[in-house]
Amino acid sequence: MTPAKGSLLLLALLFAAPTGPGRCAAQEGESTRYVDALRREYPDVHDLLFRVERAHGVLFGQLAAEGDAVRATGEDVPTFGFELDMVERLTQLVQGEGTADDVADEASAGFAVLGERAAAIIAYGNAFYREVLGILADPLVADPRGAVQEAVDRYLSRPEVALPSAPKSMDILYDHPYHEAFRRGYLDLDGVIWSGHWLKLAATEPLTDLRTHEERAAGLDTVMTRYYAKLSYGEPPQFFPSELPMAPAICPGLIFTNTEVAIIWDNLTMMQEVLADVLAAPDVTDVRAALEATVDHFMDPTFEITDQGGWESMALAHGIFFQGGYPLAVMTRSELNSGGHAAHLRGGGHIVIPGMPG
Repeated sequence: MTPAKGSLLLLALLFAAPTGPGRCAAQEGESTRYVDALRREYPDVHDLLFRVERAHGVLFGQLAAEGDAVRATGEDVPTFGFELDMVERLTQLVQGEGTADDVADEASAGFAVLGERAAAIIAYGNAFYREVLGILADPLVADPRGAVQEAVDRYLSRPEVALPSAPKSMDILYDHPYHEAFRRGYLDLDGVIWSGHWLKLAATEPLTDLRTHEERAAGLDTVMTRYYAKLSYGEPPQFFPSELPMAPAICPGLIFTNTEVAIIWDNLTMMQEVLADVLAAPDVTDVRAALEATVDHFMDPTFEITDQGGWESMALAHGIFFQGGYPLAVMTRSELNSGGHAAHLRGGGHIVIPGMPG
């Protein structure tokens, strides 16, 4: 088998969703016995997370077409009605109108517009996410921390598709030619995606902080309820996050369990945001080259790297409230003296989670 065919096969396997009991192709590709645990223990959460993942793939495909259409006009004005229609469609998808399988092909095609390498990295990262969540959800795992570390080691053993486990500085979001193109052009649509990022992080908190199945199930129900509320155009916290959700703000329990996992997930989140910027930018001249450059930067273990303390402070300075709030406790106002990204830019006081490096 040629390397190209092997990569395409890996991509197809990793994007495949479990559709019935037993081991399926996706699970074989992930080489782990843990991937069934979340579906077995918390099937509603498992289903929602797959719908959110597929919605992200659909977005990439539609955003690529929208970007091409806008650039063809020579203007920088988004297509009328595009954002409203997409927000409605993605919201319906994640709320369960239809199943994730209904858009499986469209989602895979959407990820594929990013290029074979980017799509494989995202698929591998999503599979890693499901594996770790399965470990945390599995009551039969005697040593969750040890099992999670083994999962990290397996993930990092594929350096051609594994993102670095050293944290990228948030500067990587802003120090590129097309920074915030997606955010500026499609604010609510980006908010839908950021709500999904919040959900993926928030879903870990009941599994790291609570012990019994009943407590965990209730906690996950709370997380799902708060996620759906974020899609309602209400008042904060029942609204889209206005800052990119990151692990130190949303799931400190995961960091105590395994810092590398949290860092890898944040790196994956930021990479997808920059890829969306490229697709949406009205002034990009070579979309394919810009996408490849983005992947190069995120895969480079030396590019825009910070230390753990800098990563934690960077995330917390943007405000827990603005990133969607605590998963298991209600926040009705900001914990900061200034708002969101402004706090980061103003170089406010050093913020740390108790027990973490200062």
